[in-house]
Amino acid sequence: MSENTPAVEDTNEVASLIKPPGLARRCSRGISVGLCYAIGTLLRPFQSRSLTISKETTLLTEPLKSDGRQVDYFMAIRQAVCPENVATDENGYRLLVRRLGRDSESEPAYFARVCEQLGLDADALQPDMPYEDPETFLEAYVKSHEFDERLLDALPPQQRSKEELANVLGTRLWRPWTYDELPMMARWLEDNSPALDLLGQAVRKPAFHIPWVREDEQEPVAMSLCGYPFIFMRSLASGAAARARFRIAQGDIDRAIDDIMACKRLGRRTGRGPVILDLLVGMGIEGIADAVGIAGSLAHRPTKRQIQRLLDELETLPPAPNVNDTVSVERLCALDGLQWYAHNALPWKEEPLVSNTLLACLTALGVEWNVVGKRLIEAFNAGLAAGGRVPDVSLTVSRILSFASIKARSRYVADVLCNREMCPVQACNNLLQRSTCLHQMRRITLAMLLYECDHGTLPPAWSVDGEGNPLHSWRVLVLPYLGRQALFERIRLDQPWDSEHNRQFHNEEVAVYRCPSHPAAGPGQATYTVVVGSDMPFEAGQGKRLADFGPYSDDMILLAERAVPVCWMDPTHEVRQTEAEQGFDDDLSPPAANCIQGFHAPHTNFGFRSGVAQPIHNGIDRDLFGRLLRGVNTEKPVR
Repeated sequence: MSENTPAVEDTNEVASLIKPPGLARRCSRGISVGLCYAIGTLLRPFQSRSLTISKETTLLTEPLKSDGRQVDYFMAIRQAVCPENVATDENGYRLLVRRLGRDSESEPAYFARVCEQLGLDADALQPDMPYEDPETFLEAYVKSHEFDERLLDALPPQQRSKEELANVLGTRLWRPWTYDELPMMARWLEDNSPALDLLGQAVRKPAFHIPWVREDEQEPVAMSLCGYPFIFMRSLASGAAARARFRIAQGDIDRAIDDIMACKRLGRRTGRGPVILDLLVGMGIEGIADAVGIAGSLAHRPTKRQIQRLLDELETLPPAPNVNDTVSVERLCALDGLQWYAHNALPWKEEPLVSNTLLACLTALGVEWNVVGKRLIEAFNAGLAAGGRVPDVSLTVSRILSFASIKARSRYVADVLCNREMCPVQACNNLLQRSTCLHQMRRITLAMLLYECDHGTLPPAWSVDGEGNPLHSWRVLVLPYLGRQALFERIRLDQPWDSEHNRQFHNEEVAVYRCPSHPAAGPGQATYTVVVGSDMPFEAGQGKRLADFGPYSDDMILLAERAVPVCWMDPTHEVRQTEAEQGFDDDLSPPAANCIQGFHAPHTNFGFRSGVAQPIHNGIDRDLFGRLLRGVNTEKPVR
């Protein structure tokens, strides 16, 4: 690295990313960075040592860039992840591009390169379907000459502006809606329905691959991802969800399920891309789908067949993405960034590495890039073996003094690079666990609705014998609706859950009842609860009819996360109404045995009567939360 490398002025990031313990923790940020600069002045004569291509330092030895001195990681990744049918209509993404054309977020040059990989000519494309995001349509409507000024009268006097109204109208799309409420949306549906129908076809194709493209071979891999059309993918998902809610309000449940599943499949197909960005976009899209409840309209309740159809289709989805599937490509992306930095005299100003004053200083002093490469590969391998463990990059006085050694500087630079790559992987894994939790809670909630179709009531919180003693939890009673009929038939319902015969099933793995994020839950344990009370939808010994709850009960809570796991068959530890109405908090330590608490801070997941599972912020108003429990909330939306 050249001695003329400019220093980065922002030193706050150093302290925010690296929190030194002990004596160094008591030092100010300025002192820590000042020490680094002092060492830099003393050791200025040292020079960086170049990076050589080998399996130990660069992992890959081919393909090479045209200069023959650098590994072409971009081409290596593209060759590994690109399917053979990417340039045919067997690729659902190609079908979307061919019929919809360039989305408004994509630069023409980027789009042309994507078309080339798809076997299309961007200039010759003749898209025949328009598409506009529903919220963008509403924003344009309130600014148009067609706008009805009378709509402003519905807002409080201090908020009567078109900007506020656009937000209100957009929010209205989050629950079932009709033309009476949003008459302007009739044109949106007419214009955009063909594109949404096309989406349903595209996500069922054998492949759904968005090509990797770059401006030239000198562009780092990280920069090539900047054109990724994630905004357009989310926009299509939002449109499918908006149309699904319209159809639910009309009682057109089957076609609403088509839209929900198109959105859900889009999330799964997108989420199985090779990098963390794909996974994050996919989870976001799945979240849009999961927020649509087929039972969201009390005037048009779904039939048993329709609920079962949705459950069955959820079971046929492609496998959920796995963080480990992305780590190998993320490692190549990290090595590409390292290689770029090692081969350029001046730092790439967009590279996160040089936004950190400490690392800019260390690399200016000189590092052994071969040591960095080896260490980076070793750290990634260790992270994979240990389930996501990342290197320690805490800054101590002894570590600062060790920077006199070029090898110590090199190892530290490698550790920080790996830390920055692996921390998002670890964070993404936490988000995946939350998504899995929501998916499971949605299945359970739908199973409760199926039970109600068959029995006329929700399941009781637990069944009882003739003397009122607990027999079996609601979790046992809904097993047939979760695909566990065989297990259900082996349990003796006329005996208590802990009888000699029934104890053999206590450690049975029923994974749908256990949140993967719960740190204390193991096989045979459950982390979901119902709330039991006279005002709640669940009571002991008897089921309750959903029809007995009022006109605002579409978002009534049916299912919650619990703080302390219990045996999945245990009927004696459901959360009571008085306990639940105290609210919930992720800071309870130790938590009460029977209380609501999730492990997805700052949110807790819930299942609702509408058939959705969604998170609620832990800071929700206690009175509002109580209304959600009782099914009397008049404030929409609440999530």
